[in-house]
Amino acid sequence: MPLSGTVAKPRIVELVQAIRRHPDAAYAVAIGLVALATLTRWAMGDYVGGEIPFITFFPAIIIATLIGGLWPGVCAIILSVLSAWYLFIPPAFSFELGSRELIQLLWFILFCGINLAVVAAVNALVDRVMAQEQDMRTLLECAPAGIVVVDEEGSIKLVNASTEKLFGYKQSELLEKNIETLVPARLADMHKAERKMFVQKPQARRMGAGRDLTGRRKDGSEFPVEIDLNPVSHDGRSAFLATIMDVSERKRAQQSQQRLFSELDYKTRNLFAVFEAIAGLTADQSETVADVKYALNGRLQALARAYAMLARGTPEGLSLATIINQQVATLLERVRISGCDVSLSPQAAHQFALIIHELATNALKYGALSSLQGSIAIEGRIEPLNGDSRFIFRWKEHGGPPVSPPARRGFGSVILLESAREFGRVAMDYAQEGLIYELDVPLGAIAASARSQTTSAPARASSALAP
Repeated sequence: MPLSGTVAKPRIVELVQAIRRHPDAAYAVAIGLVALATLTRWAMGDYVGGEIPFITFFPAIIIATLIGGLWPGVCAIILSVLSAWYLFIPPAFSFELGSRELIQLLWFILFCGINLAVVAAVNALVDRVMAQEQDMRTLLECAPAGIVVVDEEGSIKLVNASTEKLFGYKQSELLEKNIETLVPARLADMHKAERKMFVQKPQARRMGAGRDLTGRRKDGSEFPVEIDLNPVSHDGRSAFLATIMDVSERKRAQQSQQRLFSELDYKTRNLFAVFEAIAGLTADQSETVADVKYALNGRLQALARAYAMLARGTPEGLSLATIINQQVATLLERVRISGCDVSLSPQAAHQFALIIHELATNALKYGALSSLQGSIAIEGRIEPLNGDSRFIFRWKEHGGPPVSPPARRGFGSVILLESAREFGRVAMDYAQEGLIYELDVPLGAIAASARSQTTSAPARASSALAP
C-alpha cells in the first residue's frame, strides 16, 4: 500500500529503540544472547564436531549488535571468544592454545570484527532513515494544513492531526475509507470524476481552481476548503497527496469586505444624491451668487460635520446632544440643552444635523440669536405611546424680534418640514415670543439600534430633498 508504512512504527522497532535508550538493558541482552549461544553449542555437542566451536556465537553477536548497538556488540564478541576458548577449543576447560587453535581463534575474532563493522554500518543507516522518517512524521503532524494521502482507488492511506481536527474524525476512522467520505454527498460524483482525471494525468495543481470547494465534517456540517494536489508513488504504485486548508476565515473576511464595499458604495451614492438636492434647491431659491455660496457652504459644512462625527463615533451610534453642540458650538452660552442624549442612526444623524443647522441659521438671521437678549431652549424627551416609545424634539426661541411665517417656501422649509415628516410629525409655531419647532418621531425610527432604518431611511431622505 502506498505510504502506509509511515502511519505507525512496527512494534519490534519501538522495542529496539526502547532497549537502546537504556544501556544496562542493551548489555544484558548481549550477555543473555551469548549465554544462549553457549548453551546451544553445549547441547549440540558432538553433532557438529569440535572443528566448529564458534558456530552458535555468530548469530548472537550479530543480534546483540543489531539490538544494542556497537559496544554491546563488542561485549558479545569478548564473551563469545572467552566462552568458546575455555569450553569448546581443545583442551576443554582450559585457556591453553596450540598453534592451530590460536589461528582458529584469531580467524573467529577477525570475522566477528567484520560482522560487527557491517552491522554497525547498517545500524547507522537504519537510524538515519528512521530519523528522516520521524522528521517527516513530525512535519506531517505539526503541519497547520490537513494532509491526506489517497491511492488510485480513492482509499485513504494517511492522515495527519490537522485533518482529524478539520473533519472531526480520528485517524483510525479514516484509514482505508474512501476519500468521498470527506466530501458533501451532493458533490461526491463530481469529485470522483475529477479524481479519475487527476489519476490519468497526475501533476501538481490546485483542485477546482476558480471554484468554491466544500468539505464535510463527521457531524455533517460543511465548510469551505482549498485543496492542493501532488502526485506521489511508492513501490511502483501511484497515489496523490492532498493538502487541505480551511478557508472559512478568509471567506468571512471577503464577505465582510464585500459588505463594506457595498455599504461604502451605497453611502457614497446617497451622499452625492443629497448634495445634488441641496445644491439644486439652494441655487433655485437664492437670489444672488453670494447667497448661493453662503447658504450652500453652511449646509454642506453641517453635513460634513455630521459625517465626521459619525466616523469618529462608536457602534452604539451618535448622540443627538453631540450633534447639537457641534452645530451651535459658538453660541453655547445662549443655548440650553436637555434630554438629548439619545443615540441616533447614521441617517437620523444626517437629518438632525441639517435640521439643527437650518434652525440655527434662521435664528441668527431672523430669530432669537439675532438679538443680544435672545436665547434658545432645546429639549428632548422620550414618551411611551401605545406600547411603543416616541422621541419628541423641541426647539423654542425666546427674547428675539417678533417672527412671522416666511413669505415663500425655501430650502429651509424642505429640510424642516417635508424631509422631517419622513420621520414623524412636525409642527412649527411662529409665536410672538419666538419660533417653536417640534418634531415627534417613533424612537425606533431614529435610534442607532434600529437596523431596519439603516437601509431605508437614506433613500427617503434623498427623495424628500429632491426638487
